[in-house]
Amino acid sequence: MKEKKVQTHGNTVPIEKLVRFKWGGTTSEWDEEADQVMNYLQDHLDDKETDLEKERKIQYGKQKQYW
Repeated sequence: MKEKKVQTHGNTVPIEKLVRFKWGGTTSEWDEEADQVMNYLQDHLDDKETDLEKERKIQYGKQKQYW
């Protein structure tokens, strides 16, 4: 019998740490839960970002944009 291989990635988050959606509720509650999930995922991405990348984004944000 072959063993099942589980593919893992460096950016995976344990399921226990994710915000849980609940059944029922109102649209505003779902919106709040979705915001919490997005904030958690964005924080996770920000933690992986290097100082050089952060500095480049800051410099880009300070540039005047002409549309």
